[in-house]
Amino acid sequence: MKSNRINRRKRSESGVALLIAIFVLMLISVVAISLIVASGGESALAGNYRSSASVYLAGTAGLEEARGRMLPSNSDYFNSTVAGFMPASGPLAVGQVRYILNPAPGEALGSLLTTYPDTEYATEFGVAPVSANVKTIASVSTVTSGGTTYSGPLFKWVRINAATEKSLKTDVNNDAVLDALIALYYDSGHTPLPSLVVTATPPSTAKQALEITALAVLPNGSRKTMQYVVAPQTFNLSFPSALTLSGKNIAFSGANSNVYYANGTDGTGNPPAVSGCTPNPLTSLPAIGVTEPLGGNGNRTAVAAGLPRPDHYTGAGLATPSVSDTISLNPALQTPASLNTLVQSISQFATVITPTPPSGGLLGTATNSDLPTSSATNPATVVVNGNLNVSSYVGYGLLVVTGNFAYDGNSGWKGIILVVGDGTTTFTGSGGGNQEFDGAIFVASIKDTSGNLLSQLGNVGFDISGGGGNGVYYNSCWINSAQPTLTYTLLSFRELQ
Repeated sequence: MKSNRINRRKRSESGVALLIAIFVLMLISVVAISLIVASGGESALAGNYRSSASVYLAGTAGLEEARGRMLPSNSDYFNSTVAGFMPASGPLAVGQVRYILNPAPGEALGSLLTTYPDTEYATEFGVAPVSANVKTIASVSTVTSGGTTYSGPLFKWVRINAATEKSLKTDVNNDAVLDALIALYYDSGHTPLPSLVVTATPPSTAKQALEITALAVLPNGSRKTMQYVVAPQTFNLSFPSALTLSGKNIAFSGANSNVYYANGTDGTGNPPAVSGCTPNPLTSLPAIGVTEPLGGNGNRTAVAAGLPRPDHYTGAGLATPSVSDTISLNPALQTPASLNTLVQSISQFATVITPTPPSGGLLGTATNSDLPTSSATNPATVVVNGNLNVSSYVGYGLLVVTGNFAYDGNSGWKGIILVVGDGTTTFTGSGGGNQEFDGAIFVASIKDTSGNLLSQLGNVGFDISGGGGNGVYYNSCWINSAQPTLTYTLLSFRELQ
């Protein structure tokens, strides 16, 4: 009996090991499947991240190419590649659209906007751009060298256009209307803080705000639309008068000519207009501004006494001649050190630096032939490391002379002239001439005869006793137009899709 009970117990327990083994196998299988699923999910997440990061970087590369190529100092400047691609002077009108096209291998440049249409423009402005207002240019991101082509970032196009309240969906002036027809400007001089402004007649301190929009598309179909809002940044130079003489002692000889005038009221004189800018006649500054030694008024008195025709110097104040001590100077113009730094900074963006210094450390002399061709729509930045003697020459832009600036009555300049270093100017004619200086002239001595930097501003000499027709007229538009664009400041960034 006992043996039978044992056998029955053994038979009832048979198969338990098999069930345990099956259960363990099932558990291991579930764990393995979970690990496989998790691994696949991680791979998918990693792939999505790589795609997202790649398309983001491709779009950013397109935005940065556009931002860089808008600078005249860039070797791939738009207008150096395609003349007139961007307005050389003045704003980009609302409705004018510029595209950089970047086809992948096998894609046609001419059909890229058809294959990858810019639907975002219609979203922002309500209508598609008019084809007559559209210009295109090829990207420089793909390079061929030695027979090998190196493909750049995978953006398809970048669009540049004027920003408006409607396109940015921002009511800048709080009038409950999103204006679609007036371009936005960024005013660095806006009070109490720099700000976007919407006006058909922007102040001279305002620069146009531009949208830069890029579409990037990867081979796997990932795409992203991104947008910058930018505005040009300049040296932000400002001047307290039409002619500013900043020095410890000022030797001044005024003009004898009856046709020579100096006027500190904005926009006087007869300069060519600056596109997109209107001088403000309510801005009236002194015709001549001087810096005074502490506690004295000798410079102001000496300059006023040196004017044969005092009624020809008008501007701020009711009295003539309009000669005033400067209350404040732009920080970059205040000391020899700051002026020296400014000259070095301007040299980095100069169109031309001349002349080649002669041996012996003496100042060289440049003449008309050493200066670049410039115009009202193509101002230049010129640094003369030495003396400049010009005759019957009219220039446009920003001019720096570190020696003596000599000119005749048929010479003029539209923009800014900085005579810093030697701090002297000389009229070389004998009367006559029909040119003028429009913008501002600033004269200061910052170095001694050996070329060493002074600890304080030195003596200044300004001699126009020969007369001539080239008066000096303050013009805020030409002051701002003359300053080269250093960069396009990023005002905002957003991902659209």
